[in-house]
Amino acid sequence: MLTLIKYNDIDFAEYEINVGDIVKEFDLNRGGLVYDEIKKASEKLLSKKVQIERTTPEGVVEILDTYLVVSTARPKEATKDNYIKLSFHSALKPFLVELKQRYLVYDIRNILSLSSIYSIRLFELLKQYQKIGKRRFQIDELKLLLSIEPNEYALYGHFKDRIIKKAQKDLLEHTDIYFEFAEETEKKKVFAITFYIFDNKKNQRVKVVSQKEEKPFAKATEKGIDDAIINSIFEKVNKYVSKLQVKKWIKEVSVEQIENAITYTVNYINAGNKVGNIGGFLNTMVHTPNLFDKFEEKKTKVKKATKKQQDTSSQIDIKIAEMQQVQIDLEIATRELESNIFSKDPSLHQTIISKIQANPFYDPKKTVEQNLQRDSIRGLQGAILQGIFPEYNLLLKQFDKKIKAIREELEALQR
Repeated sequence: MLTLIKYNDIDFAEYEINVGDIVKEFDLNRGGLVYDEIKKASEKLLSKKVQIERTTPEGVVEILDTYLVVSTARPKEATKDNYIKLSFHSALKPFLVELKQRYLVYDIRNILSLSSIYSIRLFELLKQYQKIGKRRFQIDELKLLLSIEPNEYALYGHFKDRIIKKAQKDLLEHTDIYFEFAEETEKKKVFAITFYIFDNKKNQRVKVVSQKEEKPFAKATEKGIDDAIINSIFEKVNKYVSKLQVKKWIKEVSVEQIENAITYTVNYINAGNKVGNIGGFLNTMVHTPNLFDKFEEKKTKVKKATKKQQDTSSQIDIKIAEMQQVQIDLEIATRELESNIFSKDPSLHQTIISKIQANPFYDPKKTVEQNLQRDSIRGLQGAILQGIFPEYNLLLKQFDKKIKAIREELEALQR
């Protein structure tokens, strides 16, 4: 469902998923139970709830509780074109569009065979920078992004062998990218890694053609006229000419010229032009080489515009990745500065914690560290420190400037 969301969706409509396409995409068992299983899965989604913390325009932090999916539909009578229709809750739109922008820039088939959550996450992080070709992380930053606890893999050698090298093997074997990496050391200690990202040609994913997509005409071969070609063309024009006429065309002109003539005729009629004898008109067009099809030219212009839009989408993906990286850098920089401040004055840390615990958004059921993982509590601590320490304020301003610049570039691309 997430892959069907478009950046410019004004509101979430029903998203239709063709069961046959799912069977092809994921190489499922083609037995009769597949449709029933997918139907059950869609029904289960109706009971799934999500909880999201959000901030209103007035700055109030709210907890949003909602169902993930509000409706599902399917044909009453099963057919060969079975489908499932589902609708997201409209309140989720900003979060799901952001989720798509950040994480669904890859073909989901890449991660189906990855058993390690760390391999999946590293794939996502590197996929975002595939067009750039490399990405650098400090070790602590990378562990934070992979959700590895501070006390886990304390020895770099263990982290390298069990996380990095395993992911390297997994991605090479199962995904459409692979990586090499270089370590940066200081006083014999590795403190950063640069990943070099490459296309994995053996695992490039071919888009599955939907059952609803029209198949192109077959092409003639040097061995002579193929019955499949005759039938394919005759199927398009059988209301207007005989099969014998189609065979005659194929003997006289190329299949490509016949295809162009049929396309021209269809476009000409669809444009509102009246044709008394369509069979005769077709015959004339078939024998007219180098047809200038203004209707196809219009389609070509649309395709070029679409290509330009796709290029823009690629630039948008890069800018989103840059934004995410700056936000991560900000998180690490503020944590380092806070650590320095509190190490110099431990009593100040306790004073701030006491203020935070008195805040109505503090959750007494959780530890202080767990509370500080929440954006609202982190923001409260930052606001207190910002009012006391000029260097904290300066750091935030520097990053705000970077974020603002990237956001302006992103908005310009999205116009």
